[in-house]
Amino acid sequence: MRFYRLVHRCMAPTGISTLRKLCGTAGEVKPRRLQQEATGRVGCRLRKNGGFTLLEISLVLLLLSVVLVVVVPRFRDRSRAELLAHGHRLELTFRFLRNQAVLSGVVYRLHFDLDQQRYWVALDEPGSMDLLQFASEVGSLARGVSLGDAVFVSDVSLPLEGIKIAQGGIFTLFYPDGSVDPVIIHLATAREAYTLWFDPRSQRLRGRSGYWEPNYGQ
Repeated sequence: MRFYRLVHRCMAPTGISTLRKLCGTAGEVKPRRLQQEATGRVGCRLRKNGGFTLLEISLVLLLLSVVLVVVVPRFRDRSRAELLAHGHRLELTFRFLRNQAVLSGVVYRLHFDLDQQRYWVALDEPGSMDLLQFASEVGSLARGVSLGDAVFVSDVSLPLEGIKIAQGGIFTLFYPDGSVDPVIIHLATAREAYTLWFDPRSQRLRGRSGYWEPNYGQ
């Protein structure tokens, strides 16, 4: 009797719809599981074929940003340090050559080659003495000093003569009486400039940051 009632309920319209819903729900479970498994397999294949997850890409971008924050300021500091070092070396070179001209009674030339980005010292009277054998400092300057890749001479000018060049060669003279032809030298990097100029009052080469044109009272 109970079995008959159960069959009767299932055969009723409401029972049939209920069975359809149950069968439909049970039938959807398997495709969903298959879809999830297929998605997981595709993800594994992407990983095996060299693909990256969003998390991995985010970590790489984070590391790159940290490297840029650390390395770029150091690179800038290094360029500035090289700029100041070349400026200081030229200041010492001017002081040394002025003293040598006074002590030896010989006129010295300091040549600048902006095409090759180097400078060297020579005598105004060739053949009077061999600079390479005169003194270690002068000999080193006679061989020439080349600027590095980060620093370059942008231009050199002789203000009293109205000469300014950004390429080619030019020279300034050091006399036995201690005087020096006024000269303005602009050093630069990719980000900043440095001005060197000979001060007639102190008879020294001075330097300051930035691109500057001193006034010699012309």
